[in-house]
This record gives sequence, structure tokens and C-alpha cells, in this order.
Amino acid sequence: MSSSSSISATTVSGTTRITGLSSGLDVDSIVEQLMTAEKAKKLNKLQQKEQLAEWKQEAYRDIIADIQAFTSKYFNTTSSTSLLSQKSFKQYTVTSSSSAVTASYTSAAGAGSHSIAVSQLATAATLASSASISGDVRTTSDTDYSSLAGKSFVITVDGVARTISFGSDTDFSGYTTEEMADYLQTAVDAAVGENKVTVTGDDDTGLITFTAAVITDADGATSDSGVQAISVSAPGSGTSALAALGFGSGSVRSNRVDTTAALSEIFDSSVFNDDGQIALTINGVSFTFDAEEDSLKDMISEINAGDCGATLAYDELSGKLVLTASDTGAGAALVLSEPEDAEAGQSSLLSVLNTATAGLDAKITLDGKTLTRSSNTITVDGVTYTLNATTSEAATVSLTQDVDGICDLITGFVEDYNALIATINSALQEDYDSDYPPLTDDQKEEMTDEEIEKWEAKAKTGILENDSLLTNFLRELRSTMVDSISGLSTTIFDLGIDTGDYDEKGKLEIDEDALKEAIQTDPQAIINLFTKQSAQYSGTSTVRKLDAGALTTRYNEEGLAYRFYDILAKYTSTIRDNSGNKGLMLEKAGVDEDASDTDNTLTTEIEKYQKALAEEEDRLDDYEEKLYAKYTTLETYISKMNAQLSALQSYTSSSS
Repeated sequence: MSSSSSISATTVSGTTRITGLSSGLDVDSIVEQLMTAEKAKKLNKLQQKEQLAEWKQEAYRDIIADIQAFTSKYFNTTSSTSLLSQKSFKQYTVTSSSSAVTASYTSAAGAGSHSIAVSQLATAATLASSASISGDVRTTSDTDYSSLAGKSFVITVDGVARTISFGSDTDFSGYTTEEMADYLQTAVDAAVGENKVTVTGDDDTGLITFTAAVITDADGATSDSGVQAISVSAPGSGTSALAALGFGSGSVRSNRVDTTAALSEIFDSSVFNDDGQIALTINGVSFTFDAEEDSLKDMISEINAGDCGATLAYDELSGKLVLTASDTGAGAALVLSEPEDAEAGQSSLLSVLNTATAGLDAKITLDGKTLTRSSNTITVDGVTYTLNATTSEAATVSLTQDVDGICDLITGFVEDYNALIATINSALQEDYDSDYPPLTDDQKEEMTDEEIEKWEAKAKTGILENDSLLTNFLRELRSTMVDSISGLSTTIFDLGIDTGDYDEKGKLEIDEDALKEAIQTDPQAIINLFTKQSAQYSGTSTVRKLDAGALTTRYNEEGLAYRFYDILAKYTSTIRDNSGNKGLMLEKAGVDEDASDTDNTLTTEIEKYQKALAEEEDRLDDYEEKLYAKYTTLETYISKMNAQLSALQSYTSSSS
């Protein structure tokens, strides 16, 4: 009789494990069951506690985000819907009987009508060139016009281009400059219309000039044709007539300058100093431009960016260069000069900007009072008037209270407040079901993703049930609505706002008709109810540094908006108080992108669980190794016993 055994050896983390059939035991299965039981003692509970803490932190942060968004909308002084600002409650519809005057309002304004007459607008001082800096379109000299036959050129008037062609069978030999100008006049009139462009020729100089026409009526009165920009150019196809007409080097093909051209191509040489530069000082700020390297566009850009109290512009309508003071009004100096170190008699841009126009003050009569101001924007008693033109008769500016706008502000606040507390109340009232604890890692391995998602949704329900911090927060918010305000008799109930039944958990109800009536009856009372500040501790910047006594005094003296602000800051402010603490909810759960993200109670709790988990996992690893070591010893012993038994059986069999 004989027996045999099978042994399997594996190495895990440097330790040899011997399992097999010597004992007839499924060692791996036994160890796994023992480890599952051991994990249930502590590891699983730690994992569940860590997960619950993480879920609670996430839930808190979601609520904090909602509170901070609510705070930003209604309790940030820069918000257009800020309840801290009187201007939010001073909403008016502004109308003017004349487009010559428009108006807006500040928080200091009140409803009413105002009469305003404008006799003079404020203007800025200017220095301008006396004429177009480009000059008229002109040739350089007379030529032999006999070569014109069969050629053409393009004339463009205020953006409209027309081609003028010379007949191939026309002989222009012997034409004088004046005769050619007469011919061109007829051709231009036919191409662009009469009384738009005047073509003149001078036999003495040999020059042909194209200018904007001046119209003379039957009485001898003159008027401009309205034409501004004139230019000539080569045709897109065919042979150009420009050279034959005398538009060669030095000619002027447009009465408007190319601002990208070098300064030397625009200005006469007398404008530049011996170094080939334009050197000038505007209101004490010096500039230097090179004739060849800088363009007119460069010069305009540098001056306008130079903070010299003036701006330079090329007026395409007139073709003039204009320097304008930044400020309007009489006495707003515009001083253009050569640099102090310039040599005597040195020429500069002063010779071009040679026509000065002084600035003027605005002159108005407002509600019977004559006012003179340097600006066309004038603020009086909270109303800002913008003067657009002079008036032939007084304009009426009216400010009518915007009842709907104020009503919308308050109802919007009530709706958002109700939505916020509904979210928090829902979290507080949800029942936590202990039958759905967080899943362990082992449990998740046996479930599908969908099963895990459904389970965790139930496990998260009620995680903030009856949370004391959130409960206190809601209680304090509700108190602001009903606690009396020192010095005020108006309450929210006078505005048609009610706190509702007890089971509505602080939800506000609003009667819009009653609210509108209150706005119309006594708007200032509503302003005071919301925006009244503490006489001793006003504003928002110091509230986080006040002690308990000061906060109580402030609370008793301030209106609803400031009370709300203080409570919201107490719970969700990122600013530290005198004790070095941030808002209570941030101290509890923290928020992203803030120091509280990692410095809060729940994060500390989570880290404590993580540390305990790491220690427990190390202990379980050791425990598992000990189990395998015991079974390895057992397998080895049984294997030896089987071998001895086999040898004994073999000896006994051979003896018989």
C-alpha cells in the first residue's frame, strides 16, 4: 500500500507559501474567509467612516457654493442688484423732451422734473492746419498731350470710381494746358456729374489742378459742392494716361494723404530740423519723429499714447491735421512748442498746426439758475445731464420712480432666498437610512457600476440630517426678518412680505400689490429698512474684526441687508476674524481655491481616517502572512508524515 502528495509553492513579497493537497485543505479559500472576517472588525468600518466624511464635505461645499452665489448677487456692493446700496432702491425712468439733453441718475437723485436750456456747449481747444495737408490733385508740368490718344485714367470722388478714356482717333497735338483742362472738365462732368469737381489749367505754370467745386448761385452766393476726397489712378486694364497728363514724380494724385507714408512724403522740408526730424513739445511732453523712418500714423499713435493732454488726428473730411486738447472748457491750455534746446529759428510742426481755436465752457440754465461748466457732463442733485446740442427752448428732464424695477429687485431676492433655504431644509429633513452604509472595496468588486450608483445615491441621502450648523444658520437668517431695528418702525410685513406658516420652515410669501403700494407710498422707508447702517459700526470691511458686543450693537442698529450680510459672512466668509477663523462653514468643510480647502474640520477627520486605514492595512498584511505561514508549516509537516508513512508501508510490504 502506498500514498502520494502534491505540494505547490509560491513566493509573495519574498515569503514562500506552500499550499496543496497534503492536508486536503483549500488554503487560499480559508485565508480569504479569515481575512474577510478580520476586515469586518475594523477596516470596513474605517473605510465607511472616511467615505461618509468625504460625502458630508461635498454636501457642505455644494451648499456653501449656493450661499456664496446668493451673497455675490445681493450683498456685494459692486452688484447691480446689491441690497446694500441705496441706488438699487432708487430706480427711475428718465425722459427728456429734447435729444439735445440726455440724463442719468445717481443714488442722490430723487423723483421730479427739471428744466434745462443749453446756450453753449463746452468745446476743447484745438490747433489745426489751415488747409488740407495734402493739397489739391495736380500735375507737375505741361507735357505733349499728343500721346494721350487711346489711353485712360480713373478718377475717384468720395469712393466712387469712374474711368475717363481718350479716343484713339482724337488728336491732342498742340493743346495748351488750359485747353486740356477744359477738355478734362467736360469729361469729368460726364463721368461723375456736374458741379462736383473743378479742373483748371495754367499755361504759365503748365499745371492742371483738380479741386472740389464751389457752387455760385444766381445771386452770387457761394457754397461747397460737398465733395471731399478726390484722387486719380491708373486703370485696371489698358494704357495709363497719367504720365501723358503730367502726373509724374512730384505730382499729387490724391487730395487725401496716405497716413502710412513716411513723414517726408507728406510735409515740406521746412518742417524738419537739420537732423531730418520733427521735434515738438505738447503741454510739456516732448516728442521726436524721423522724416524717413516714421509715418504720419506712427506720429499720431505715439502722441495719442503719450499722456500729453491732447490727441492728434487726421481729418479725412477736411484733409486737415488737428491737435485737440483732452479736456473741454475755456482755459484748458493746449501748448505746442519746440523743445527747450531747439536752435533759434528751427522749423517744426508749429508751422503746420497754425490755426488755433480756444476752448469754450458749457453754459446752461437749470431750473432757473445759470451755470457755467467746463464739461458737457454736469451732475446736480444726483442727476447727471449730458449736453449734446444747444437748445432753442428749455428741455424738460423727468425722473419717474420705477416701481416695477424696485418690486422686481425685492421679489427676486425673496424668490432666491426661498430657493436657498429650501435646498438647505431639504438636506436637513432627509432621513438617513443606516441600511445603506457606504460600500466597501470588496463589495464594489461584486457589483455593477449601475448598482453602485444606485446604492450610493441612497447612502448619501440624509447625510446632513438635522445638522446643527445649518440649522443655526437658517434660524439666524429667519431672525433678521422679525427682529426690530433701532429707530425704524417699518417692517417686512409693511411691504406685503410674510414669513409663512411654521411648517414652511422660514419660506417668505410676498404680496406684489401690497409691495408696489408701499414703494409708491414711502420709498425712503423701504430704503431705510434694507440699507440702514449701524451708527457705531458701519460698512462691510470691518465686520469680521468686531467682537461679540460690537456685533450685537451693530445688529440692533442696522437694516435687513446689513444683517443678512453679517450672518452670511459669519458662516461663509473667506476673511478671517479676530480669532483667525474663517466662516463657520468653511472651518467645517472648506472651499476650493482657498486656504480652507485643506484647513478644515472634515479634511482633518478624513486624514485621520486615512492614517488609521493605512495602519490597519499594514496590520492585515501582517496577519495574512501569519496565516499563510501557519498553513505552510502544516502542509510541510503533513507532507513529511505522508512520506514517512509511505516508506513504512513500503517496508512492511516487502517484509511479508
